[in-house]
Amino acid sequence: MATYQCQFQSPNYPGQSCEVIYNNDVESHQWSGYYWITDGPKKVYCGMTYTGSSCLNIYNAYPETADKPGYYRLSNNQWTYCNMTEIASGFISTCGGVGGGWRRIANIDVSAGGDCPSGWRKETHSGVSFCRVDSDANFATTPPTGACSSAYFSTNGRSYQRVCGRARGYQKGWTLAFWGNRNAGETIDGAYADALSIYHDSPRQHIWAYVSGLYDYWPSNIRVRYYNCPCSQGQSPAGFVGANYYCESAGKYPLNETSYYFNDPLWDGAGCTYGSCCANPKQPWFYRQLSEPTTSSIEARLCSIRGFQSRAVLIDQLELYIQ
Repeated sequence: MATYQCQFQSPNYPGQSCEVIYNNDVESHQWSGYYWITDGPKKVYCGMTYTGSSCLNIYNAYPETADKPGYYRLSNNQWTYCNMTEIASGFISTCGGVGGGWRRIANIDVSAGGDCPSGWRKETHSGVSFCRVDSDANFATTPPTGACSSAYFSTNGRSYQRVCGRARGYQKGWTLAFWGNRNAGETIDGAYADALSIYHDSPRQHIWAYVSGLYDYWPSNIRVRYYNCPCSQGQSPAGFVGANYYCESAGKYPLNETSYYFNDPLWDGAGCTYGSCCANPKQPWFYRQLSEPTTSSIEARLCSIRGFQSRAVLIDQLELYIQ
């Protein structure tokens, strides 16, 4: 027998979001379900009858919210998107096997017409839109100082100890993987890689890095090989990175320094000539459990070792969840 979810919408209010409906229509307080909202427009689940200190608290207190990802009201009347899904798209098995109750703090998709966050620059090339470092400067210094741009995603002061997310990006030109670390030393504040790096707290604590190397596999020239991913005989990552990164290349020999490689998205586990670079079946999702809880914002930092004009990592999708 088929099961149907009811849809509710106040006849008196435009339904801009779950929060607006809740604040302006008292009748909605008794109905959790799917509402048609104008901020999209789209149909979303609004957990009008549930509240708690966190997405995880709501998930644990109200078992019926399982498999109902949507917008829920936290204490102090903060509305947020909670992923309560246990089975769909392998989300929970990817995120450390921990059940639902993940709070989404970043949801960027410029491929669907969205904007880049403050701190990054939006650009379109060959019909593809992406986020990039904000600077056009090139750096020929040794060690290279690099160009970096950060975007910050607030947790609204709420505690978390687990972070999960995914990114999709592209290679532009001669990306050099971890070669910046070889010259600049193991400094978390430097342009140690052509990458999107994710941190928490201040001073920075590393969570994950999405790195782009030069070629999938190019063993005949030792100098060029340094620019490859570690899985393709390239430079090893800095100690603070450890094994908490993905590295892939879309470049095939011969590689044009100014080309955009949109035909092979990075970190999707596909298109690797050198197979070990795509061996992790959870790509592009990452999961980290921090050593202790924190309330800090999460920083997503784009860095180009030599500057955007000659090489860069481009991002068009980014999702970040905390628990």
